[in-house]
Amino acid sequence: MNRTRTIQEVQRSMRLKKIFRVSVMSAIIYAAAIIYFFPILYMFLSGFKSEFQAVRPSFVFKPTLETYGKVLSDPNMYGYLRNSFFQVFAGTLISLVLGMPAAFVLVFGKFRKRESNEKIYMWFITTILLPPVAVLIPLYTWYQTFNLNRTPLGLLIAYIGFHVPIVVWMLYSFVSDIPVEIMEASEIDGCTRMQQLLFMAVPLARTGIIASGLLVAVFIWNEFFLGFNLTSNVTATLPVYMARFREQQGMFIAQLSASSTIAILPAVVLGWMTQKSLVKGLTMGAVKG
Repeated sequence: MNRTRTIQEVQRSMRLKKIFRVSVMSAIIYAAAIIYFFPILYMFLSGFKSEFQAVRPSFVFKPTLETYGKVLSDPNMYGYLRNSFFQVFAGTLISLVLGMPAAFVLVFGKFRKRESNEKIYMWFITTILLPPVAVLIPLYTWYQTFNLNRTPLGLLIAYIGFHVPIVVWMLYSFVSDIPVEIMEASEIDGCTRMQQLLFMAVPLARTGIIASGLLVAVFIWNEFFLGFNLTSNVTATLPVYMARFREQQGMFIAQLSASSTIAILPAVVLGWMTQKSLVKGLTMGAVKG
């Protein structure tokens, strides 16, 4: 009996320790989540304040829809919003169309020199590290000379150039996981390189393609630096529109909060709908690469 009671006490002690550990970890995670989410919550609430109320930080206020009404009734905002959607959809699609074949060729392509694959891949990796400000002056000069700042295609070219390396970097690991035997068997059966890419590599790397597309879409949607310097009033994107709430008379905090809430909604909804694919793609592909 004493031995049985001792074993039960040990098991109970282990359960209590486990419960305590889980409780502490849960408390830490919830605390970190609250701290991380607090600025977003405060921004959301500030959108329901007047400009006078937003100047003084407080959670006690009389909510109003006037600020959101001003932002949503501004016809200029929809032009910026339309430009952002165009850049996201076109930039993401073209980056994937160019990046997936590039990753496929780097893995299964046959160059004259064996080390050419790795050299080209490293060139893509180093391109990711290039800050946009490093090439701003030549880009700005060319855009002004050829009037590229007055057409949405100008900013689209810059976004594609900066995000194709990211797609190649992420998809390289996924394509590398495809067994070489499958490609050799398909080649014996008469498949061309294009057929191998479309009917074998793309389905097998579907998770990586989704994750890469989501990352590129979020990056383009949030991008401000290039959108501010390489566009005009006609082609500017939503982040540029939001920056204009800071004027010489001061900052319109309530309107900025309302417009920021509207701006993050697409990214939040898209991330929530595709969170499983995004997490799976990041953990399986980019981390290994």
